[in-house]
Amino acid sequence: MRIVGVALKIRRSDHLRLVFDDQKYFRNFNKDSESKVGPLPSLLSNKKTGLFKNENLSTPDGLIEFSKVSLKQAKQLVELMIQEAKSNEVGKLNYINRLDQLSDILCRVIDVAEFIRVAHPSEKWINAAQQTHEIMFEYMNQLNTNVELYKHLRDILNDSNITERLSEEEVQVGEYLKQDFERSGIHMDPTTRDNFVAITQEISKLGSQFGNGIHKLEAYWCEVSRLEFESIKNPNLKKEILKHQGPLSNDAKSVSIPLIGHIPYSILTDCDTESVRRKVWISLHNSPEGQVHTLNEFLKSRALLASMLGYKSFAHYQLEHKMAKNPENVVTFLNNLQTSLRKHGVLDELRNLYKYKEENSTERNASDEVIFKSIRPWDRDYLLSKLHEESHDNEKQLQNINEYFSVGTIISGLSKLFTSIYNIEFVPEATIMGETWDQAQVRKVKVVDLSANKTLGYLYLDFWSPKVLPSHFTIVCSRKINNTENVNDLRHLVQLDESEEFQLPVISLICNFQRSASSFGKFAGLKGKEATLLSLDQVDTIFHEMGHAMHSMIGKTNLHNLSGTRCATDFVELPSVLMESFSNDPRVLCKIGRHHITGELLPESLLKKHQENRVILGDCETYMQLKMAMLDQVLHDDYIVQNLPGSFYDFDSTPVYHDLEKKLSIFADDVSTWHGKFPHLFSYGAVYYSYLLDRAIAEKIWKGLFKDDPWSRQAGEKYKNSILKWGGTRDPWVCLADALDNQELSKGDSKAMEIIGSDALSV
Repeated sequence: MRIVGVALKIRRSDHLRLVFDDQKYFRNFNKDSESKVGPLPSLLSNKKTGLFKNENLSTPDGLIEFSKVSLKQAKQLVELMIQEAKSNEVGKLNYINRLDQLSDILCRVIDVAEFIRVAHPSEKWINAAQQTHEIMFEYMNQLNTNVELYKHLRDILNDSNITERLSEEEVQVGEYLKQDFERSGIHMDPTTRDNFVAITQEISKLGSQFGNGIHKLEAYWCEVSRLEFESIKNPNLKKEILKHQGPLSNDAKSVSIPLIGHIPYSILTDCDTESVRRKVWISLHNSPEGQVHTLNEFLKSRALLASMLGYKSFAHYQLEHKMAKNPENVVTFLNNLQTSLRKHGVLDELRNLYKYKEENSTERNASDEVIFKSIRPWDRDYLLSKLHEESHDNEKQLQNINEYFSVGTIISGLSKLFTSIYNIEFVPEATIMGETWDQAQVRKVKVVDLSANKTLGYLYLDFWSPKVLPSHFTIVCSRKINNTENVNDLRHLVQLDESEEFQLPVISLICNFQRSASSFGKFAGLKGKEATLLSLDQVDTIFHEMGHAMHSMIGKTNLHNLSGTRCATDFVELPSVLMESFSNDPRVLCKIGRHHITGELLPESLLKKHQENRVILGDCETYMQLKMAMLDQVLHDDYIVQNLPGSFYDFDSTPVYHDLEKKLSIFADDVSTWHGKFPHLFSYGAVYYSYLLDRAIAEKIWKGLFKDDPWSRQAGEKYKNSILKWGGTRDPWVCLADALDNQELSKGDSKAMEIIGSDALSV
């Protein structure tokens, strides 16, 4: 009997699970699917396609050619738009829709090229993606400075006779694109604009230099005195250090410790001599002088850019159209969160560590301030290892919880959850040769709205990538096809809905989980192999990334610029963070978690024991995120702008970093130059607070909607209809006001931030 015949006899949830957990089952499903195409097309069919069913993407050269053809289409569309906007009213009415179409043509290339550059296993494809990136971004820079394109958009938005006949979504997209133009200096006089563009390009170059230097050290050896070395009590650690001596060592006076490999990290966790830990920690966290200089330069250039645009600071420039609106609101939120964390969980966690500081072991009633000052950054891992040792015996008694979480079990469980709360189901679908980057590894899932019996979009899932950390990629956004486009041409580029009125969103989720051999035994009814078993952290990862994916699927809009996750940057993490509340709730995990051999449901008692041992310093970790978010704010505040031009010559970020660390006190670092290793200072630029804000919002949503029943259809529908379905077409604060039945939030002012921040992130 063929596997497909077996699949018809088993439950749909088991079919979905086996597609992910049993390689033989998956191979036969792909081969014997109704599509009659699979991994061996030469034996079964002549059908082939390109990546994600874009027929242009069957080879690396095809990607480059696709970029050139798309570029030609984009240029023709720009000429047509400008000509029509000049000549007739219909051209003005279609202008924003065509601008969105132009954006889609370009993003269709740029987004898939970025995915290939990061995730594809082939060097030829990666090289082609890099060439594509260069081709497309050169043109994007030209578009951003196309004055005529901008002026027509501005005039249309200022003409009430036109805007009254446009949809609200069209006006929103128009305003969004107009902001993009203006934030690129389009309205400046030619000379000033040229200077602005030059500064923007310089910032980009400095950002690339900064990213390339993140992992470099100031030195690669750390010297300690012979006396310090001899004071180390761990003989195995001492032997290991002596095996790896470097150029600085002097048998009589000093010993050299390498800063690459495992030794420095062993010292931080196992070395009882604090002075040695301190020197190693500082050496690991110091940035080269040139790296800090690069940081200073792009901070100053950003300040100059903001000043040219009339903003008080780069933070004001960045936050103007975000939920937070201004840096003052962000700092207020972070200060309130800091106060809450210090009063509650952080202090309790630090007291647990403090008792392992040997010299203070008898001081059980030390003041808060003594504890804050006593535990330094180089103590953290050492004291934490002591705390782990105490609970290790209890952990060894626990059954391995991974056995209840195969990849297929979690995907099947998510489908069950989404069916319950959204009436949306995952349906595995066979792939055509060339559709994926690894025919034996990548699974394709169709996301189906059961209430309308319609396809919402497609997921391409690769949980075994050798090169990519857990990541979410938007390949294609939802968009309504306009009446000037040729549907026959689009069929070869994108995947369309049943009516061929919309292009469907295509999302890829990539993880780097390790395969593990296992047998499904009686539970599967088949001799399956290679099921991948997951830790609780990995389960969280899939839930988190699937939150982004469902936002893309449900956030169906007519124009792609505001589709799905294309919403305010400080709102985009809400759906993914909220999903972590589901993955931490026993009422969810104990209903979907099943033993990979016996099929036994996950016992709640086992889950709770593992959860208790899971996060020992959870509030301290949140506090460290808060410190980074605060650093992101102070380095982008108005200090440099107020002191232009003098600060261009004397600004130094290091004292700013050290002063902030002293003020925030917990695990205070007032000695290293770690801030030169914080990549998000460039990539986020005054918006790093977003994750903490979205965690606070997610907690409000969870308590307001799902706390009583995480499987509730009523709660799911309210969340879907108030937040997810809008993509970026609705003010996030209005979405929250509806979801939480609190109209005070709709104003999005400091009071709204205060409401969200109250009792935020409680553990």
